[in-house]
Amino acid sequence: MNPGKLLLVRHGQTSANVDRLWHGHTDTPLTDAGRAQAERLGAYFHNYLPEIHAIYSSTLQRARHTAEHIAARNGHALRLDHRLIEFGAGEFEGRGFDDLGGDDGFVKRMMADEHHRAPGGETRYEVTRRFVTAVEEFHSNHPGENLVVVSHGLAIAFALSHWIDRNSTGWTQYRVDNTSVTEICLTRFEIGYLGRTDHLLT
Repeated sequence: MNPGKLLLVRHGQTSANVDRLWHGHTDTPLTDAGRAQAERLGAYFHNYLPEIHAIYSSTLQRARHTAEHIAARNGHALRLDHRLIEFGAGEFEGRGFDDLGGDDGFVKRMMADEHHRAPGGETRYEVTRRFVTAVEEFHSNHPGENLVVVSHGLAIAFALSHWIDRNSTGWTQYRVDNTSVTEICLTRFEIGYLGRTDHLLT
């Protein structure tokens, strides 16, 4: 049986992306530029995947609104799943990446230890497990079908490291831009392509 295609899409630009703030669980809207990115993504998406069988999205509005542009062009209902949301940093939400960096900062500790958590936040391990479990469930429920999953940069990177490298440390190689599209095969654990933004070049 043809395994079908699985495309992972990062949401459009938000103010937190511009200002380099940690908005994991914070429900940030798209900027004007982010909405334009999402519109171009939706209009072009048939070039990435001519036939779509199901579209899943994070419940956070930046991902949901991005996914809606893909769904509207293809006449699909959008399926929302909370397990696809971004890495939550608890009490550190809204702080700048520079502020959270440094030799003893949260970012460095999180990168070194998949079980490190901010006060009230998640661990890298927990984010990976919930995202991977959700996507593998979708894949199992749609044998041979083409799926689109719209989510967030860190969650996608953690999952790719899990699937491709079979560990939790390689995620920094899989950083993806806003509205970028990545194809992953979950039967061979191979990346078809990583972080394509052809739609922003047309």
